[in-house]
Amino acid sequence: MIEVFVADSSYLCREGIISLIKACKGVKLVGEADNSKALTARIGQLQPDILMLNYSSPFFDFEDIGLIMNFLPKTKILAVTHDFTKKDITAAIDAGVTSHVLLECSKEEISDAIYATANDEKFFCGKIVDEMMVSRESGDLHELAAEISCDPIRISRRELDIIKLIAEGNTNKEVADVLFISAHTVMTHRKNIMNKLGINNTAGIVLYAVRENLIDPGKFLFDQGNL
Repeated sequence: MIEVFVADSSYLCREGIISLIKACKGVKLVGEADNSKALTARIGQLQPDILMLNYSSPFFDFEDIGLIMNFLPKTKILAVTHDFTKKDITAAIDAGVTSHVLLECSKEEISDAIYATANDEKFFCGKIVDEMMVSRESGDLHELAAEISCDPIRISRRELDIIKLIAEGNTNKEVADVLFISAHTVMTHRKNIMNKLGINNTAGIVLYAVRENLIDPGKFLFDQGNL
């Protein structure tokens, strides 16, 4: 059971996240807070697996991230914010955030973020990954992109499954149907994979799959129209 604590100063946003958590299999809400003082007073005793924190809401800030990391190193932080800037993402990762999604993300994407974070994997929503990839190409956030990619590259089991299915010629919808997730979530994973590998097209994913023996190049028919 994944234990989650929710921290957001907005009642509506907090209740929305709590409702989503209750709908997730294997996930349990253990506490909530609407300000930094309440957060620090309650989370120490609970020691949840994940803190879902909206550091951009009025009564929270980046200092809360550092404080939690210092006293509860085993608690992973999944940031859930209204919006973001390049500076915000950099500061959040530097402070110790594992994953980052937006409140506008679908329930599938946020629930995927919870499971990935609990499994010690980094998860960033598609909009954030898009911005990071654009920034990477323009030379901005180069160090950030490198940090997220990691060296050596860490590809999760779910990402390997998606790479294999894409390399076999499946569309996002077909991959989603096989893995029982949404097509939007597949797209998010796809963007995360491309960011990690430093590639920008499907051909790169296919070549990686061949190199890592995820598919058999002797049996696989390369359809250039799909690359």
